[in-house]
Parts: sequence; C-alpha cells; structure tokens
Amino acid sequence: MNSRAESQWVKWPLMRAKANSFPVIILIATVLIALSFSLRIGGLEARALTIDEATIASFVEGVLDKGYPYIYVSTMEVPLATYELVPYFLALSVKLGGFSEFTLRLPALLFSTGVLSLIFWISLRRFGLAAAIIAGLLYSLSTWSIYWSQNAFHPAQTQFFTLLTATAVYHLLQQERVRLRFALLVWALFTVTYLSWEGSGFLLPVMAVIVLIFKRDNLVWIFQRNLWVMYLLVILTLVAQGVRRVVLQQPHLMLGSGKGDVSLPQLGFLKDSWEPGFYFINFFGMETHLITGAIFLLGAYYAWKRPTLRFYYLVFLITLLCLSNFLLFYNAHYVFFIYPFFIISVGAILTFLIEDVTRLTSRVKAPAATAVASFNLAALLLMAVMSMNSNLIHFYSIGNLGHLGFRSDYRDGFAGVDYRKVSATLKQGYREGDKVISMAPMPTKLYSGITPDYFLQTITDRKIVYDRNLDSPFYRDKFLGTVVLRSDRELQDVLNQNNRVWLVASPWNAMTLVIDADTLQFVQRSMRVVDESYDARLFLWQK
Repeated sequence: MNSRAESQWVKWPLMRAKANSFPVIILIATVLIALSFSLRIGGLEARALTIDEATIASFVEGVLDKGYPYIYVSTMEVPLATYELVPYFLALSVKLGGFSEFTLRLPALLFSTGVLSLIFWISLRRFGLAAAIIAGLLYSLSTWSIYWSQNAFHPAQTQFFTLLTATAVYHLLQQERVRLRFALLVWALFTVTYLSWEGSGFLLPVMAVIVLIFKRDNLVWIFQRNLWVMYLLVILTLVAQGVRRVVLQQPHLMLGSGKGDVSLPQLGFLKDSWEPGFYFINFFGMETHLITGAIFLLGAYYAWKRPTLRFYYLVFLITLLCLSNFLLFYNAHYVFFIYPFFIISVGAILTFLIEDVTRLTSRVKAPAATAVASFNLAALLLMAVMSMNSNLIHFYSIGNLGHLGFRSDYRDGFAGVDYRKVSATLKQGYREGDKVISMAPMPTKLYSGITPDYFLQTITDRKIVYDRNLDSPFYRDKFLGTVVLRSDRELQDVLNQNNRVWLVASPWNAMTLVIDADTLQFVQRSMRVVDESYDARLFLWQK
C-alpha cells in the first residue's frame, strides 16, 4: 500500500502549500466538528428512550450500585452477557451529570465526534485534504449518523472502536517485522470492540481476507511469532466471552428463542430465513445513500487501481457480505459499525474523480469543456453532500414505506415509540392498589418509577423465564421478571381480582406479534384509552 497520497485538487503549488498548512487543517477540522456537534446535541432529549436504550440504562443502575452491569429478573440477579462495556461509559456520564436522557446519550455523541475526527485524520493522511473535507461533510450531515449519535445503545461506541481497530490493522500491514507491542495493541482494540458488540467479531474473517489480499506475495509474513501471540490472545478472548455467556445463561430456564441463542456464525444458505440481499437493499436503498451509494459502487475502478482505497473499500463490502450470509438475525443498524469505511471511500472516490477530470480538461485546453466539467463536478459534489441529510433532499414521500418498511433512523423527525408520555400519564393517575400490565416493563419503570406487575404475551415471541426460586408456577418476563399473562383467561382473572388495572400498550403496532386477535379485541372492548402518543397507548380498566 502507498503511504500518504499527495492530493492534486489545487494545481497552484503555493495555494496547495497554504491549504495544507497545519493551522488551516486544524481550523477546517474544528469547523467540521462544530458543525457535527451542533447538528446532534440539540436532539439528545428529543425522542423517548427506545427499548434497547432503556435496557442498557437499567444495567447502568447496576454499575452504579455494585460496580458491574446487572439487573434483577424476579428474584434472580442477571449480569449483562453482551454489550459488556457499554454500560460503563454511560455510568460515568450519569455519575457526573445525573440520570437523564441527556447524560445517557452523551457518550454516543462523544463517540460520534471521535469517529468524525478519525475519518478526517485518516482521509487527510491517506488521500489528502480535499478527501478529508468531503468525508467530514458526508459524516457530519448524515441523517443516519445523527440518529445513532443520539442513541445510548451500542452502535456509536462500536463504530468508534471498530475504526480504531481497523486503523491499527492497516498500520500493522505496513510493518515487515511486526512489533509485539503493536500486535498487542491490535488485540486490545479488538477486545474493546468485541465487548461493545459481539457482531463486530466479523472483523476477524474480514481482516483475514484483507491480509491474504495485501500479503498474497509474502504469505510468510502471516506466521511471524509476534502475530501468533496476537492470534492466541484473540482466540482466548472469544472463548472466554463465549464461555461466560453460556455460564450466565445456564441457570435460567427459558421458553422461546432470541438473538442470545446465536453464539456462532451460521451458514445462511442452509436456513429458510436467509436473505442475502437484505443489507444491500437496506443500505444502498436508503434515500440518504442513493447518490453516495452509486458513487461508491461505480468507484470500484479507483479501489482496484489504488491499494490504499482498496483497504477501506473491501472492509465495507466484505463485512456486508459476511453479515448477509452468516448472521441470520437481520437488522439494518448492524451495518452502522462499518459506516465510516463507506464514508472514507466515497470521499476518496470523489476526490480522485475531481483530480482526473481536472487533469483531463487541463490537457484539452478548451474553456467550454472546462466550464461544463467544472459545473458537473460541482453539481455532483453538492448533490452527494446534500443527499446525506433528509432535511435537504427527499427522494420519496414520507408515507411511502417502500422496500425499507418502517424505520425511524433514516429520516430526521421520524418519531419512535413514545414511552415517555404514556408513562407520565400513568404516574399521574396511579393510585395505591392499582395493578399495571406493561408491554415494555423497563421503559415504564424508568419513566414512571412504577414497577409493573404483569406482562401480557399470548404468543411466545419474546423469551420468558421460569424462576425456580419461587413457589409460584408463573413464567416471568425477561426484562424485570413480572408475571406473564399467557391467555385472555389469565388476563380476565387479573381484571376480576382488582378494582383498577392499567395496560401500557407500547409499541402498539407490535401488539399483534405477542397477543392473539381475540385477546386484543377483548382489550379494546373492555378497557378505556386514557392516553395515546406515537405508537403507544395507555388503557385503564376499572370496576
């Protein structure tokens, strides 16, 4: 691979020297960071916490209480067996600023700012100042990036450490004789990334392919002693985390299945649930990626010609293929941890295109051709940057769910499930002796301070737990351990035994996944809607 690529975007040497001077670079980086920060910080409290955020927030309370993330499910203490490092960063923020949506989401904003800084630095070092500016603008304005920088779940943190890990691997490939401390650094960064989200473990096969491609003429390089030390430590990390996860789950009797059951990659083509095009459709089909996605795909020519770009280009594509074929729990945000590689690649491709067209028109020496080329390049660059933000360009109507289905992360202003409003109404109207049924126990407890009594699920969509420490024969929900009502008859028994019963029905649109049609009709017929918000309803039954 080449070292730092000299940019030819400015043809006058004096201007180029001034533009690449350290004070100018610092000024540009500061402006980009300020732009990114200003677009994100105002929305930290705009949306209610999602179910994933509320779950992590509950484990944060465990960190503050005992120093490690755990929750109580009924009478059982359940330590966190995945995303292990995420609650610690959130706990530090909460410790310093108090428990709020703002402090829970602040680490994600800081990680996002760190990613922007890394994107700018990497692009500057590898492809020049023009590529750094373009990539910085693309990431700063990206609606998708803005959404996840305002979310307390793992994606922003995983993305930051993934980019650090890949950068370390890139530098590792430059060393003919690998230094032990650098190999240990790669292992340490991978460990932090993996303990932020296990799905980032796909970096291992991806990087293995990358190494084989770039070291195909010197495969002996792979067998250096210091690298074997790194390989061994990585294997120990994977085994230790996997064993810990199994050991923590073993004591609990559960009914149902979920993502927690998947500990190893699976061959997708052997499963009925295999969707090889899922991530390609959901990523390149997003309205904010239609233009930049086309630039990325058409830029394969530059990736083939330039080894430095090829590294970032292939990391993104190979990871996309791995997720599509070996991780069969599909979720659009799983791609987010490799998003910077897409951004860096697009920034570099646009820069190379500008340089090539500028060089070509300078040889032709036709003013008209130069003017047309300059106009088209400026239009393409402007469209690429503006298309990253849904507030600037819309490619289809808000009511058109289209091929993506409903997602709240690709357009600014989409409302998620509003647990906050219905929980506030519950808190205001709650009386001593009332019973609460909640479809989202953790958000209900966080926002209202009321621990729900029951969880309604007549269709086993989510895992339920059997607590062997109790004499009660009831199953418990996996979040807080509230009693699971498994039929309309059990629901009616609860109503008949109490004077007032609340039902927090959120997310409302997902009720049909866990409740059969007859029970849902009974709820709508017998209980009164007290409050309603985005995808959330609060029902009250009273004698």
